[in-house]
Amino acid sequence: MSTTDAYRRFRRRLLVTMTMLALLATAVVAWQLASSARDREQAIRQQTQHYARAIEAQVLSSIQLSDIALLGFANAIKVAPYTPQTIDGLLSSRGASFGNSFWITFLDPKGFATASSRDIAVKGINYADRDYFRAQLKPGTELFVGEPTYGRISKSRLLFLSRRVEDAEGKFLGVIVAPVDASRLAETFENSRLSDDVTVTLFHTNGHIVARAPLFSETFNRDIHDSNVYKAFGSNPIGTIETVSPIDKKSRIASYRKLPNLPLVVTVGSSNVGLALISQRQLLIAGIALFLIFTLIVAAIIYALRSFAAAEDREIRYRALYATSMETEKKLASSEQRLRLIADNLPIVIAYMDRDEHYSFKNRRFAETYGSGESLQQALPPDLYAETMPHLERAFAGETVHFERGMKRKDQECCDAITYVPDRDEQGKVLGLFVMAEDISERKRHEETSKLATLMYENASEGMMVTDAEGRILSVNPAFSQISGYAPEEVIGHLAYELTSSHQDIKFYSRMRQTITDTGYWEGEIWHQHKNGDHYLVSLRFNTVFDNKGNPLRHVALFTDITKKKASEEAIWKQANFDTLTSLPNRRMFNDRLRQDIKKAARDHLPMALIFIDLDGFKTVNDTLGHDFGDVLLKQVAERLMQCVRNTDTVARLGGDEFTVILSELKEPGDVVRIVQEILHSLARPFQLKHEIADISGSVGISLFPDDGDDAEVLIKNADQAMYLAKQQGRNRFNYFAPFMQEASQMRIELANELRSALKNNELRLLFQPISNLATGKVEMAEALIRWEHPQRGLLKPAEFIGVAENTGVIAAIGEWVFQEAAAMAARFGNEFKVCVNKSAWQFRHEAVGVEHWLELLREQALSPCSMVIEVTEGLLLEANREVVHRMQSLRDAKLQISLDDFGYGYSSLNFLKRFKIDFLKLDTSFSDNQLLCEAIVTMAHKLDIKVIAEKIENNAQMEILMAAGCDFGQGYLFGEPISAEKLHRLLIS
Repeated sequence: MSTTDAYRRFRRRLLVTMTMLALLATAVVAWQLASSARDREQAIRQQTQHYARAIEAQVLSSIQLSDIALLGFANAIKVAPYTPQTIDGLLSSRGASFGNSFWITFLDPKGFATASSRDIAVKGINYADRDYFRAQLKPGTELFVGEPTYGRISKSRLLFLSRRVEDAEGKFLGVIVAPVDASRLAETFENSRLSDDVTVTLFHTNGHIVARAPLFSETFNRDIHDSNVYKAFGSNPIGTIETVSPIDKKSRIASYRKLPNLPLVVTVGSSNVGLALISQRQLLIAGIALFLIFTLIVAAIIYALRSFAAAEDREIRYRALYATSMETEKKLASSEQRLRLIADNLPIVIAYMDRDEHYSFKNRRFAETYGSGESLQQALPPDLYAETMPHLERAFAGETVHFERGMKRKDQECCDAITYVPDRDEQGKVLGLFVMAEDISERKRHEETSKLATLMYENASEGMMVTDAEGRILSVNPAFSQISGYAPEEVIGHLAYELTSSHQDIKFYSRMRQTITDTGYWEGEIWHQHKNGDHYLVSLRFNTVFDNKGNPLRHVALFTDITKKKASEEAIWKQANFDTLTSLPNRRMFNDRLRQDIKKAARDHLPMALIFIDLDGFKTVNDTLGHDFGDVLLKQVAERLMQCVRNTDTVARLGGDEFTVILSELKEPGDVVRIVQEILHSLARPFQLKHEIADISGSVGISLFPDDGDDAEVLIKNADQAMYLAKQQGRNRFNYFAPFMQEASQMRIELANELRSALKNNELRLLFQPISNLATGKVEMAEALIRWEHPQRGLLKPAEFIGVAENTGVIAAIGEWVFQEAAAMAARFGNEFKVCVNKSAWQFRHEAVGVEHWLELLREQALSPCSMVIEVTEGLLLEANREVVHRMQSLRDAKLQISLDDFGYGYSSLNFLKRFKIDFLKLDTSFSDNQLLCEAIVTMAHKLDIKVIAEKIENNAQMEILMAAGCDFGQGYLFGEPISAEKLHRLLIS
């Protein structure tokens, strides 16, 4: 079979033409079949429509006959006397004339049957529930056709027709009913069927079948709401459709007609199976015809193709003879051209050089590399020519020579690999040389890069390992051996995972391998086992090398021992987040955990509590026993706090003697009180500090989330305020935060701000309360008492603002101002008069007493230091540390006198009286009602050369007791209230 282009073109055109003829024949046959099917279907439609009209006429005739009977009896009853006997006589006299198609029954106005044209026992039976009776209760109702149903007495399948009966005046007398036997209608339909594939159906418009042929008994009163015929007549009372019967599931062409003015629809269906059979027969005939046509077309195609192929074969043989001769010439002519083409397209230089060093053949690469020189001497620079001559001489001597030659091309250093192959004649004489030169610069660079990579691999500080795709070790570098302890020969050939330790489980390695498989990369930290058995942590990075097909070829692993680095980082992290002394979380970690617990409590809708603890008496331990003992105390406090809380709670040290506890996930409100009480009891127990015993306590403040704040800063501030109040109330107790604390804190802040400007605005005042000699009654001393004349709050006593001044540090400036003012007033009273100035304990703890400055002031006032008495409290001496002792001694050295206030109010120590050389002792009035105790104290003071001042004397009885006890001085409202300096001056003069 020919396969030339001309043959293929002819075959393509022939096939297109014949295909178009075949398609045309097919279209004609298909059109003929479709026309025949449409004609047959139209004939069936017309047939069913005529049939439906005939059935409609039959049904109308039957109903009209029954309706005429009903009208006749209704009119007869209307004119005859209305009695049951009359009605019974009328119906029974005409009953035989109706045949078996229907009969007539009369129902009285209440629905009871009173007479019937058929001899059945219906009298006395109530039919008031039937639709044909209820429909006639309204005047003006015409003939009513009820829904198909079974007779209550006869049990027959019936269709009820009814009419209203009235007398001449229009009074309702009852309902005359004609039950129509549906089986008679079905027999009529059966007799009217032209063939077995025809169905006749009468159904009520409520969707229930009245009569059908065939299958009357099975389909009576059947609901056909879902049938296509029922749906169709709703939009068009007369029509023809193609549908599938819901009774026997057969396809038919159905014509339907709704009876005029009646709720009945008659439908006639004719099966289209015959149409299908006729269509199949015609389709078979058409198929045979098309087959014959196609057979003729195929035969014609084959004949035409063979004829064309035979003619073409003859032409091809003639052309082949001509082409053979031409091909021989072409091969001879193009042989040299092919060789030239091959040589020109080789990536190396090819040339032929004769014995005179001239090139008789050069390929294109030669000109690109060495230029257009015709001889070796012209192609090379002199130095390269001289370098090449020894190799050239060896080649002309008959030796095949290989050598490398460097040169510069296009300002780049290059390297050529040169090969000389001798060309010999039949006698072996060298006629010339085949010259081949290849630029190997890139290969040389790759070799250099490979050497550098090898050096890096061998000298890298990171451990390196190369494995195959299955993880079997192929190569390791020296750093690998240094880190792992294994020599290369001990691990090569083993699986890489054998180096790992048991710190990671199998799931970890499965995820790691899956990641490498999916991405070709993995980086992370993993534990390895040293050859000596030690475990060390490495930072490991895996990379995958793929082959040309994208399949894993090698895995390259780089790792570094980070065990020491991790340990260092962990130590740094611990130092940054934990207290170095107690190992508790520090302020930074505390704030972080508090915020996390707040978020968790908000998410879980559970309350939490923040406890703020400040140690009572810790400073005394620190000052008396030293900081080493204080550190031991803080460690034991931390241990006791940890024992008081739950595992889920956080204990932290914020600094100094301040601790906090975070109680998270509180389910019972009583848990807070229980834990806090346990903390207080634990802190109140004695602490064994080496060979010393310390007694301290704790002041605790509590704030609750979310009641007292919804962020960390607010909770901390509120807990601190609650703790501050607990400390003010006597220590060793706890307080919940309350809003008034916030108000009090705000008031203290405002008061502190106002107090800073009080000195500048000259709002402070100094009053003096006289102190009398009880023996002479003479006023010899006065105590300077500060008052604050506040612009809005009036005159404030020291108790209202001194505490704020101490907390804010303003007390230093106030104390300095009081001493200056008191010294100035004392100068007016003379050196014999003494002025007592109160010195705050805060000043002794937090600043150096300005003794030199005071002495300078006294010298300016020409006042003796003995005229000034510095009053300190008994509590200051109880915590007497080095700083307090030093500052008290500086007062003594300056000749300033010292008065001890509130003696006997706290824990008195007689050693302090002797140690600090007290000049005056102020006796608390709580002893004034006990003369013996007063005498004992006064006698003790006099023995120590200390004078006694009794405070707060308000009546003569107190004064008499104190005078009897030998008290030296008295002070109180009995002698005078605090007065201004002018009044005191006038008092002294008088």
